[in-house]
Amino acid sequence: MTASSTCVFCEPSNLEGKIIRHERHFISFVSTPWFRAGHSLVVPTRHVTTIAELLPEESGAIMSEIGRISALLDDGFGSGVMQKYQPTQPENGIKVNHLHFHVFPRHKEEDGLFPVPKPNDFTGFSQPSGDDIQQLVLKLRSPK
Repeated sequence: MTASSTCVFCEPSNLEGKIIRHERHFISFVSTPWFRAGHSLVVPTRHVTTIAELLPEESGAIMSEIGRISALLDDGFGSGVMQKYQPTQPENGIKVNHLHFHVFPRHKEEDGLFPVPKPNDFTGFSQPSGDDIQQLVLKLRSPK
């Protein structure tokens, strides 16, 4: 992993116990905190901050992993994928300046595209238990 000395996603020990898959071009892992059960992240292994910095092979591998996780999380209501680039917003314990994609299950009859989290409101986030993390990791390691 090409690391940034201050990036929480660049230090593998920060992700210990949460990693779903670690491949050449990406790491996927359970988000902690999460805003919904099943909330996972896919990040490039190389430290980049924007989509424009991705190499074609990285983009392909990351999109394949997002699709794979999305299919495994879909309980019949679809899944959501979200990525935001906000270079002027400081890191705050939840926001990280390492390109990452949120993948999460949708729920029946949801209003709006992204009901939670609301911008700058972190009250919707919670810390999953160790058992919840391990169950999700095992589910999402499936080859589907």
